[in-house]
Amino acid sequence: MATEQDPDTEGNDEEHRRLAEEMHARWQAGESKSHLEIAYWDDGTSHGKRFTAYVRRWLGIETERRSEQTERIHQLEALLRAHGVSPTDAGDLAEEHRLLAKARESALAAVRVYNDPVAGFRTETFIILMVIGWNALFQAILERGGVDYYQRDAEGGQVLVDGRPKVRDTRELAGLAIGGAEKKALRANLDFFLRLRHQIAHRYLPVLDPHIASEAQAMLLNFENLLVGQFGEDAALADRLAVPLQLSGFRDAGGLHSLRKAQAQLPTDVLAFLRRHRREVDDDVLRSSEYALPIFFVPVAANRERSAEAVVRFIRPGEVTHEMEVELQRLAVVAKSKRVPVASDDLLRPSEVVNLVKERLPFRFTSDGHQRAWKFYKVRPPTGAAEPEATDDRYCRWDRLLRGYGYTRSWVDKLVEDLSNQDTYKQVIGFQPETR
Repeated sequence: MATEQDPDTEGNDEEHRRLAEEMHARWQAGESKSHLEIAYWDDGTSHGKRFTAYVRRWLGIETERRSEQTERIHQLEALLRAHGVSPTDAGDLAEEHRLLAKARESALAAVRVYNDPVAGFRTETFIILMVIGWNALFQAILERGGVDYYQRDAEGGQVLVDGRPKVRDTRELAGLAIGGAEKKALRANLDFFLRLRHQIAHRYLPVLDPHIASEAQAMLLNFENLLVGQFGEDAALADRLAVPLQLSGFRDAGGLHSLRKAQAQLPTDVLAFLRRHRREVDDDVLRSSEYALPIFFVPVAANRERSAEAVVRFIRPGEVTHEMEVELQRLAVVAKSKRVPVASDDLLRPSEVVNLVKERLPFRFTSDGHQRAWKFYKVRPPTGAAEPEATDDRYCRWDRLLRGYGYTRSWVDKLVEDLSNQDTYKQVIGFQPETR
């Protein structure tokens, strides 16, 4: 007889933990895993695997008991699976292991590109490959736990794209795999890169690299920690990585000036996004090493040349003294302000409005259409008006210093909502809409 809570259905973390505790207690009292799977989920096909994964996920308790030899064999097999190799002659790997191998290889490819000194498309490639890696890792976790992660239509059937089931988007996968307050900073870091990806798509911005270095480092460590936490040390990436050699900071002082000059070349819309996103992030998240992890390379001479274990010394965030933190902040190459007021930071240029509306509107929308729209709704006066500041400030504001108009997000939302209707589109723009 199935009970009220199934891991394949929605439910909060507390309910899942309560159910896992109840099942675990019954198993310890002598009931078999297979019997419990039938009783709770009406599932007679898993033969204990589903119970094991569920209790491991929600309680962190391992219920498989093996001899020392069996455990060693299991570790070796796990190592092979983590590297995408089947440990037996039986055939293909289970789906979770294929997804795990894909996640690891994608993350390793991201790091290779990011650490390549001649790579020019560094940050953009890193983001794309890491998002692919996160997607695969989330799916591997959910696949192992027996949690449905596919898109469903109104009747509950799988949504197909070119004949293949469509997986939920990255944010939904993250909510299923790492929901809960304890992973808030990790999800915020991932959300930062998902939003940044849309800002820099189809653009070449090598000067962006130093601006997001601490978030990129945090993202990689978050990935490694979740990977090891879910699939064990055999799945770790660390044994495949090395600390990249650095030139920055070891040459002339003019390098710092050149770096800051390069940072100033970022497009204003990308700079505005970075400032806006960091203002929106909660203070506790911004301070978390899972959101952004600044890295300082400090040359240290060993007391004895032959005794040095590494050329770089790593200090965990919790081990940094107040005096050290003050000095590191003074030496920081890239400084990030949490809340710096910018007069027009929340406003959009006309071209940005057009691009944002085009992304969401099913019809063709151009700069000419935008001009017709602001005139129709009278959100601002005509060019050259005696009182240029006479705008509808819900949608548009005059910038006296820049002598131009900026538009709000509410204006974008209004255009998308109104112009999605064909009759309204014709009334506002002046002609029938053309489907894209």
